[in-house]
Amino acid sequence: MITLYPFERSSDWPKTMIVMKVHSVYSKAINFEGENNRRYSLITGEPDYLPRAALIEALPFLKAGETVKISPELSSVGFDPSIDPGSESVNPLWQPLWREWKRFLLDDRLDCLLDHLENPEEMLGLGPGTTPAGDDFITGLVTAFRWSGVEVNERLVKALEKNGTTWFSAQMIRDALNRYIWKRGKKLCQALTGSSASELLSAAGRILQWGHLSGRAWLAGFSTGLEGIS
Repeated sequence: MITLYPFERSSDWPKTMIVMKVHSVYSKAINFEGENNRRYSLITGEPDYLPRAALIEALPFLKAGETVKISPELSSVGFDPSIDPGSESVNPLWQPLWREWKRFLLDDRLDCLLDHLENPEEMLGLGPGTTPAGDDFITGLVTAFRWSGVEVNERLVKALEKNGTTWFSAQMIRDALNRYIWKRGKKLCQALTGSSASELLSAAGRILQWGHLSGRAWLAGFSTGLEGIS
């Protein structure tokens, strides 16, 4: 067992040393299973911040199933993933732009989601991608509701508990339900309340760079949520 010392962390990262098992390893992130099967992540890039994440200069060589200790004692808080519902409203100037994001569903790789817009809980686990596109859509949708202070339909919560989806996706959706957001999404929310077109386009562009289709599906879900609220 090895001990790792990240230099920065999200504000919801535990303040004491934790022991976790490696779940999955990627080039820029390692995901761990912690208490109650919750996901924790080590990342190497600040834009990739998500709830329960810690920033480290270089990822160690680890394999799935290994056990490690991670200590926050030398780290500082670099990101607050909490959503502050209803704190600021979307600048109406940007409505034509964010409504365009829903058109990502016309992509023939995502159009399988179109038949389920009235019942988004049916999208769980549906579509292409390591995180299925339907789960990305649901996360964007829930984020828009939580950010705007709107309640989420209980059918979605029950479907997640009953049917489930991939381990990482389930964690992602639950974080959104619990009012936590990833950094790219938080930057987008901040830009939508402002008046800078360059900041908004830059924030949306960073989300589009996330995964092969994940960013597009998330933006389509987020747009759908804002459209329903407006």
